[in-house]
Amino acid sequence: MSENIKLSDDFLKKYKAAESPLDSLGRFIFYRTYSRWIEEEGRMERWWECVRRAVEYNCSLVQTSEEEAQELFDNMYSLRQFIAGRTLWIGGTEMARRNPLSNYNCAFIVMDDIDCFREIFYMLMLGCGVGIRILKRDVAKLPKFRNDFEVSHKQYIPVEADRRQDNTSLEFEGNERAVIRVGDSREGWAGALDAFIRLCTQNEYRSVRYIIFDYGNVRRKGERLKTFGGVASGHETLVEMLAKMESVIKRGIDNEDEQRYLRPVELLDMLNVIGENVSVGGVRRAAQMLLFDSDDEECIAAKSELYSKNGGELELNASIGHRRMSNNSIFYERRPSDKELDRHFEMIRLSGEPGFVNAQAARIRRKNFQGLNPCGEVLLDSRGVCNLTTVNVYAFVNEYGLLDEEALEKAQRLSARAACRMANAQLELSRWDYISRRDRLVGCSLTGWQDMVNAASLTGEEQERLLKGLRMAAHSEAAEYSKFLGKKAPLLVTTVKPEGTLSQMAGVSSGVHYAHSQYFIRRIRISREDPMVSLYRSAGYAVLDDDTQGLSCVEFPVRSQKGKTKLDVGAIEQLENYRLFMKNYVDHNTSITVHVRKQEWDGVKEWIKSNWNTVVALSFMPLEEEIYPLMPYEAMSEEEYGERISGIAMVSENELEELERFKTITMECCSIE
Repeated sequence: MSENIKLSDDFLKKYKAAESPLDSLGRFIFYRTYSRWIEEEGRMERWWECVRRAVEYNCSLVQTSEEEAQELFDNMYSLRQFIAGRTLWIGGTEMARRNPLSNYNCAFIVMDDIDCFREIFYMLMLGCGVGIRILKRDVAKLPKFRNDFEVSHKQYIPVEADRRQDNTSLEFEGNERAVIRVGDSREGWAGALDAFIRLCTQNEYRSVRYIIFDYGNVRRKGERLKTFGGVASGHETLVEMLAKMESVIKRGIDNEDEQRYLRPVELLDMLNVIGENVSVGGVRRAAQMLLFDSDDEECIAAKSELYSKNGGELELNASIGHRRMSNNSIFYERRPSDKELDRHFEMIRLSGEPGFVNAQAARIRRKNFQGLNPCGEVLLDSRGVCNLTTVNVYAFVNEYGLLDEEALEKAQRLSARAACRMANAQLELSRWDYISRRDRLVGCSLTGWQDMVNAASLTGEEQERLLKGLRMAAHSEAAEYSKFLGKKAPLLVTTVKPEGTLSQMAGVSSGVHYAHSQYFIRRIRISREDPMVSLYRSAGYAVLDDDTQGLSCVEFPVRSQKGKTKLDVGAIEQLENYRLFMKNYVDHNTSITVHVRKQEWDGVKEWIKSNWNTVVALSFMPLEEEIYPLMPYEAMSEEEYGERISGIAMVSENELEELERFKTITMECCSIE
């Protein structure tokens, strides 16, 4: 990092004194997701403090002018643009300095060596979303696994905090016994998994018959994680993960001393079990997408028996419940036949999965494309990462419906520069750092697009022109800034991500998606024990229990901008929006979930067949016209909206900042102190 930049008190004073620009939903999301506990002041961060922390971190990665830092701060504070949401949470902390990968939410790896287990576990614990390719030819490169071993777990006797070891050690008692002493850190937990996998596969450990895990160094469940934030989940989740992985390894091996290669579906199970461990106790799950062959029937059917009906209710099949942890997609390296696509779309129509990835179309955009991140918006090589930034285009429309294109382009250039600074960080995993420095990928995204189109009444031609201009601005700025830094220009620059959390915080439609309806209920899940639940209940917000996950759902009444909403457009129009962005703006891919009515599936299928050569990856979801409990979005009338608004009070920042909230987030299994 260069010399740390600090925004002056004189510059910040007007923001300190101002009322937060966040509305009720945005404020809730901010304090749930991004606000950190300030120990010395005994309170949670306010919005301006979070933005200051993140901007100062980003602008200190390379030498940045105070003027640029101030411009970026003002735009972020005013909800006009954002750096990565991961950096909003972790930027400026000791964790971000020690573990720069914690700033990334887009990663991908090909499952072709045993180091992948450790690295995937580590990345997920940091909060990175990881796409994982498990083609038959990939997993065939892994060594054989044996089954002639027994695993035991020592009784947990916690070591005192000042005597804990961060790193995992592997110790041998004679030739037949190996003791894995699990370290109290992310590296320690990942190292324990790595030691176990090596004991199961490497010839040098062939004589080991007894594998003993010792968890004494792991901190107790509920202890505060000072560096990362949140609370520890305890050792029990790791015990469960390792027991399930042992079961998968031994599954199908009948004879002692037999060794065999694992099938892709067994790797799917092991990877999902890792994701399940990382997600335990959290509001968010670990993000995984698994990519497999078009003829891998086991992987294609992996979720087909995940639920069964019992008296009209869906019941989870606990033996494979971990398979909920990933989105799954077929990795097409050739154009599928019409018959194959017909079958595939019938599966999507029924369950939404598996999705598909068109590797041929992706390799037109990036020759060495190997896979995607879980949300599908970034084209990656194995062990590749990409940091994303966002511009809220709706924020540049004034009260008269006029779009300030000059200010919008300036924000886009700031977005590209912020992304390039993050790409300059030296990553802690050497093989990942090599790929990052080679490619210097960035992802400049846009959000609030449909709200902007509605407000500014843009035609299709005007949208094309604007998208081309924003793409050119991002490319030229990324190239010029990289040259100034003495680095090569990014391989790819523009993308559109799903834009869920940040867009809701800004109160705009997400990415290229339309708002749900003119008036709707937005339900946000949060840990039932979180003190925010009782605070919002007392302010008049409806709070429902999600008994399936031990969570609560807080209901927010939302009014969207006037104009088209999800309920007003068909699937083909959404697909044409995808094509509009892919042709005029995006280098990587446009992440979009196309909502499809029952009568539209045949038309969607024909559109895909006609446009196959230009489609990289898409997600589809049936447009539910019936109501079921705890839907994330539910349309309502203007009258009901008015009734709900009149019955709730705005929760103040003073009330929220006084809540000492130990966030339990998916990546917080353990910490490095």
